[in-house]
Amino acid sequence: MSFTFITALYEINRERHDSRSFQQYQEWFSKTLTIPVPMVIYTEEKNRQIIETVRKNVPTKVFYTKKDDIPFYYTVEKVKYIITESDFKNKILHPNALENNCFEYIPIINSKFVWMKESIQNNYFNTDMFFWIDAGLSRFMTFQISENKFNTKLIEYIHKHNKIYLQIGKEYELNDILQQPEKINDYIGKSVNFIMAGFWGGNKDIIYDICNKSANNYINEYINKNRVDNEQTIIAFELPKYKENLLFVKPIVGKEYTNYYLFCDAK
Repeated sequence: MSFTFITALYEINRERHDSRSFQQYQEWFSKTLTIPVPMVIYTEEKNRQIIETVRKNVPTKVFYTKKDDIPFYYTVEKVKYIITESDFKNKILHPNALENNCFEYIPIINSKFVWMKESIQNNYFNTDMFFWIDAGLSRFMTFQISENKFNTKLIEYIHKHNKIYLQIGKEYELNDILQQPEKINDYIGKSVNFIMAGFWGGNKDIIYDICNKSANNYINEYINKNRVDNEQTIIAFELPKYKENLLFVKPIVGKEYTNYYLFCDAK
């Protein structure tokens, strides 16, 4: 039983839309990179020094690319059209949200499904399990994430029972679409975080399957139907089909990403 983490970081000038600068993300990224597990990284050349400094003694596969090489980056202009000109703009509940103003954001965050697929297909470190981790996830952690300490019993359970390990975001809304899958269509445009997409994963075959379907849904359910939203609503299309495989961690007030604390057996 072994696992690979996949992450990515690209500059999208989000400080124009919220208070998070790219320099701040680079600081968070440098801490996330200290996690001592095999890691696949998709990023820009400007982050090479950080990666080579922090990851020099840890198994790492890095793809230094331009933004044009991001799997769904070619949809940026279509996303802009959908948000600003199409009839769908009238269904957007939070027009000032980042995803509805920074038109690169939606194509990039939904590209994580393709990056996960590629990492699983190539399996650079010959691992059994794969987990997505956001580049800036370290900002939520109050323990020393560089320690080589993981919850063996939990990880063995995820592996043995073929679970998809997820952190609940909005519990009521999540239960709503799990019980009535067709209602996902009512949520698109509302930026609902059914699950927290910063850390999640499981066995390679089931994660490949859900990522493959989610990547297809980005085109077939979003772009081709002139509607858009975050990646949490895309993966929510598929969650009801995996009910027996879902392992959810409920949120705890004041502790973001409880599922990562549990994964590391941290307090």
